[in-house]
Amino acid sequence: MRFTTKILFSASLFFLFLNFSGIGEEIKTKTRIPKLGDADYPRPSPSARHDQKVKAARSGNYDVVLVGDSITHTLGELGGKYEPMKEVWNRHFAPLNAINLGHNGYRTEQILWNLQNGELDFKHAPKVVMLLIGTNNTDDRNFKKVHTAEQIFKGTKAIVETIQKRHPETNILVLRIFPRGGDDEKGISPPAFNSSAKCIETCRRAGELTRRLADNKKVFWLDINHIFLQADGRINTKLMWDLLHPSPTGAETWVNAIMPTLRKLLRDK
Repeated sequence: MRFTTKILFSASLFFLFLNFSGIGEEIKTKTRIPKLGDADYPRPSPSARHDQKVKAARSGNYDVVLVGDSITHTLGELGGKYEPMKEVWNRHFAPLNAINLGHNGYRTEQILWNLQNGELDFKHAPKVVMLLIGTNNTDDRNFKKVHTAEQIFKGTKAIVETIQKRHPETNILVLRIFPRGGDDEKGISPPAFNSSAKCIETCRRAGELTRRLADNKKVFWLDINHIFLQADGRINTKLMWDLLHPSPTGAETWVNAIMPTLRKLLRDK
């Protein structure tokens, strides 16, 4: 009995120590930022594209930088059914002296690694970086591991801080993570990316959390998700044909929605 009492007393002292020192609170609340490799990436990383983009960054000067996953990558730099997107790029972004740092299938942790390893090595700071990232972190059908909304927020925050540290004078425009279509929806361009209810909800919550990154001085947040939705909240497949990626018409609509903000940030520079 005395031995049990001593154990209970010692345990109580230990937890009191955690609470008074703040360690206990840290254990309960600390959210780990996803690291490269957490994703269990299902196919080889396209490092040749990374090398190409590092070389382009180091040899050129750009006013606008687009950072993101396949949604950004499709804007002018993927062939096949995305070939018409090149017209969207040439019409809207080429005149702005822009570079596309989108990477197909990437998540926050891989984009963070890219930026820490050469893709921000511009001779002169860009005027605006536009960031759209996080949807692949929620994809529980194509990745073995997924992240919580809080982890995606912290990963996105780490990306923003990396850009700010390297180019403090650059304006950063963070786009809310785009919506995804559910299992009860049908895309019009295969393959369809139907998403689980959990994936859709995590996307929604993570997208909302990224609003906190905006200080409206150097970091700005923009939500244009309504343009991809019908009145009933379902995906408009004319604009997002596979329930995840904008179609050529959707890309034009997307660019038109962000362009007033983008041009304003360029004028501010």
